[in-house]
Amino acid sequence: MSTSVATPRDLVEQLFRGLPSRDADGFAKLMADDAVFEMPFRVPGMPARLEGRDQIREYLANRWTGMSGLEVHGITPHIYETTDPGVFVVENDVDMTRPGQERRSVRSSVNVVHVRNGQVTLFRDYMDTARLLSLALSQL
Repeated sequence: MSTSVATPRDLVEQLFRGLPSRDADGFAKLMADDAVFEMPFRVPGMPARLEGRDQIREYLANRWTGMSGLEVHGITPHIYETTDPGVFVVENDVDMTRPGQERRSVRSSVNVVHVRNGQVTLFRDYMDTARLLSLALSQL
């Protein structure tokens, strides 16, 4: 499966442009069949590694469905190219509103994204795990 983007950077931009919609199918269609999604700073109850487009799609669909109270107004990726034309570092600023809280912008994660042959082969998500844990605890 290939995408209709011109360059690896275009693919990364497309990937992050689609995140506010929380469309797991749209995200997964940009992944290689054997793509890997890693979360090195794992939050308890979340996997450290997902293997394959289907597993990534299923996990994200479940995770994003569970975030229904969170309103994402936009995601601003700051994309940095590396010496390898298929490897990118991305800082994400998320403009969001949580139920009962004011709208704010937060740095949610830093990602390392590998692109080969028009598809994402590795998506490494260095999430702000302390923020995620505090949000989970506030919902108890």
